[in-house]
Amino acid sequence: MLSARNIAALGFMTFAMYLGAGNLIFPPYLGYQAGDNFLSGMAGFLLTGVGLPAIALVIVAWVRGSDNLTAALPKPLATGFWVMLFIVIGPAFIIPRTITVAYQFSLAPFIGDSGLIPFSAVFCLAAILFSLYPGKLVDTLGKWLTPVLLTILTIMAVVAVLYPSGQVEVASGPYATGAMAEGMTQGYMTMDALGSIGFGWVIFRAIEGMGVKCPKAIAKYTFIAALMYATAMALVYLSLAYIGVTSANLGTNFTNGGEILTAFTNAHFGAFGIIILGSVLVLACLTTAIGVTTAGSEFYSRSFSKVTYPKSVWVIMVLSGLVANVGLAQLLAVTLPVVVALHPIAIALLLIAPLRHQLSQVAVLAVVATATAFGCIDAVHILGAMPASIDNALTAHLPLYHYYAGWILPTVVVLIVGWVVSRMKGERYCVNNG
Repeated sequence: MLSARNIAALGFMTFAMYLGAGNLIFPPYLGYQAGDNFLSGMAGFLLTGVGLPAIALVIVAWVRGSDNLTAALPKPLATGFWVMLFIVIGPAFIIPRTITVAYQFSLAPFIGDSGLIPFSAVFCLAAILFSLYPGKLVDTLGKWLTPVLLTILTIMAVVAVLYPSGQVEVASGPYATGAMAEGMTQGYMTMDALGSIGFGWVIFRAIEGMGVKCPKAIAKYTFIAALMYATAMALVYLSLAYIGVTSANLGTNFTNGGEILTAFTNAHFGAFGIIILGSVLVLACLTTAIGVTTAGSEFYSRSFSKVTYPKSVWVIMVLSGLVANVGLAQLLAVTLPVVVALHPIAIALLLIAPLRHQLSQVAVLAVVATATAFGCIDAVHILGAMPASIDNALTAHLPLYHYYAGWILPTVVVLIVGWVVSRMKGERYCVNNG
């Protein structure tokens, strides 16, 4: 039985791992564009940007661990999926981006690009030191870093409410006619469901580190952590979006949420505002880097006998630092399509999980293959590389393709058919690891 303090710390740790720089930058720009359609736009965003990751965490708790999500796959495929996932959300994508974004909003305004290398070294060393002690992660994130981060965000939110920076403007762009649908699309594009299945490794280990060994109790506390994460993240998103929706007097022609937050903090706090914003973004990036590094290292150390946890932490962070300084822009061009394609696969595995004892392995493979194929189509669409003639045909005939979710209907149909056929034949899948 965990104390209320430990439960709160667990929820804060979970929240902190999700709250990266992108999560801080998306909502202000949504509010800025949504204007008087702010509430419907945010409703859509919260459904997919918070609801989907929270549901993913609940399913991870239900199946009692992230590794059980892939238990129906042949072991080579399951291992390959996790390796690919932790590579792209680790040193090949997420962590290098956290390093560069943290630098851009902290030291770059004062010294330009000349300090990226020493900043990366300090950032990576801090992440390594925190990640090397996963048993203390709840204390590190839940009892220290997250409260500091939330305090700063709360101050910004209170100032935004008491001293709004302008009147609410008329909605623009896609928010003018379909605010909720566009909000749902933007929430989906945060792709935090990938984080959910990865962070499940960390959350389960953290709960076990508190002395909880009963699988049902671990699942219960994971569910509580998911609920706390969803509540806190929704409040943060609403506060940041409100800054965007009342930003009329801060300037015009903003192109992203980072510009809005910079203008807001500068207007209300002066030069000190740049330091405030930089502190928020550095803390958010650091907590995400720690969470991703810990999750990846947990997987590698448990899956490969010759890989130790500390060695994995060092390798992940050193590679991330090198990528951030040498070839992030080039690597993003390669890894972004992989991230986009992995997202439907991850959600397909979550859809399979509740039916995992009622599906044959053939049915499971068919569902995953369908999600992979149509996920690749959506990836090409998101990157703007789809030929015009094919793009027009898919827009006309593939439901949700316009919203970058054309994989959903085919995958659900194949899942239903696979379930029906498996039931008729009385087949069940075989767990890959016994």
